[in-house]
Amino acid sequence: MKEELGLDYPVISDEKLILIKKTNMLDPEAPIAVRGFAVLDKDGTVLHSQEIDTFGIEAEGILPYAADIANGEKPTE
Repeated sequence: MKEELGLDYPVISDEKLILIKKTNMLDPEAPIAVRGFAVLDKDGTVLHSQEIDTFGIEAEGILPYAADIANGEKPTE
């Protein structure tokens, strides 16, 4: 998928919801993930996770925001 879409960041499938639970992105009403994103460092430490109900609308701004977090900077809004 990463190559198909020309992405320069990893795409993760989490069928057992292990990472979803670690990032607090589990829907409390169903065994699925909520819409949103998480930023982890290279060791797997969760730096930030955020639920975004309007994910599709805000998707364009997520990568720059996440990059700021990953670089230890205050994210630009």
